[in-house]
Amino acid sequence: MMSQNPEEPRESPADDKDYESGLDYGAFVSEEPDFPEDHFETEPSADNDDASAEQEQPSEPAPEPSTAPAAGIPAPPAAVSPEEDEQATEVVPPSTGDQTTTVLPREQQPVGAAAPAASPATAAAPPQEHLPQQRPSEQPVTAPPAQRVPAPPNEDELQEEVEKSRRGISRFFTVLIAIFTPLVLAVLAIRVVASPLFLMFTYWRPGFPQDPGGWDLRERLLYGSYGTDFLLNAADSRYLNQLAPGGEPLFTEAEVSHMADVKILIWYAMIIAAGLVVISLLLALLLRRWRPGGFARGLFAGAWVTLGLMVAGVVTPLLIGWERFFTEFHHLFFPQGNWSFASDSALIRLYPEQFWIDAGIWLGVLLLLMSLIVLLITWPTKRRRARRAERLAEIHERRRAKLEEELNQAAAAS
Repeated sequence: MMSQNPEEPRESPADDKDYESGLDYGAFVSEEPDFPEDHFETEPSADNDDASAEQEQPSEPAPEPSTAPAAGIPAPPAAVSPEEDEQATEVVPPSTGDQTTTVLPREQQPVGAAAPAASPATAAAPPQEHLPQQRPSEQPVTAPPAQRVPAPPNEDELQEEVEKSRRGISRFFTVLIAIFTPLVLAVLAIRVVASPLFLMFTYWRPGFPQDPGGWDLRERLLYGSYGTDFLLNAADSRYLNQLAPGGEPLFTEAEVSHMADVKILIWYAMIIAAGLVVISLLLALLLRRWRPGGFARGLFAGAWVTLGLMVAGVVTPLLIGWERFFTEFHHLFFPQGNWSFASDSALIRLYPEQFWIDAGIWLGVLLLLMSLIVLLITWPTKRRRARRAERLAEIHERRRAKLEEELNQAAAAS
């Protein structure tokens, strides 16, 4: 290239239109640069007008274009299409400090945070997608499971559980005792009637019919005592077969057979009554621990049931007649039919019809006395109710403490 004389005047760059590259750089100077900010629309605000929107534009003037592209500055962008021109943008107000305003498309702005400001040259760069990246230090940390604290038991539910504890079975035991009481009292009364004491009282009673066969009182007491003794002793039928005053048997085979049936019936009744007494005592021990006063309530109810059965036993013979009642009674307990004898038989002479009437009266009187005694012993007086309530409260307190301990242990284990 040829050197130029320094003394000659230098031509201005504007007059130098021809260059080795053949490009007319003046054309770029003559045209205004087309920046993307010129096409962005500022979102209108309810409090600011167009003048305030112009004031929010970057205060830093756009750099003058040079005649040649510099390093780090992108080339002028191509013309913006109408679709891109219509894309809605949002101008983020400049933050305090030395930062400048950054303009991003609305759909690319992070929610709830303002983007950092940038220079106009950076704002003119094509927008890039900003994907949220999570730093290793920002990874969510799972908190360790909290230690389960056992909840205290509910007071209402605990109290209800304590009150209803064994309540159903206690009531069932009380009902059983009320059923057992009349049976036990009836067997006790029968045992008293089937004794030499009742026989002596009946034979000696004024108005008792004399023996049609000629036995005097001593003979009737002697022979009649053999019969009552046989019902309660452990001897078999030979006990009666060997009775032969004057060389002749006192009782016939049919009479001995009937007496043996009566003995079996009485023994069954006494065995059952003894078993009911044992069961009642066991139930009484359980009720004393679970429901104080339950055994007494059972006896109290059983005594009233006994009185009711006595009334029914008195009214029934009066309604249907003594003869029919006596016959139906023997048909019920002696279905084999060996209970009917002739009027001159030994059993009828020793135990006539008046004897059974007196026995019924004795049974009624004894049952009445025993029922009244039971009622007096178990009558729910104020003092007895208070004492039972105190014992029941103590049992509930012990039961409550035990339940609380069990619930706390179960909660701690889980």
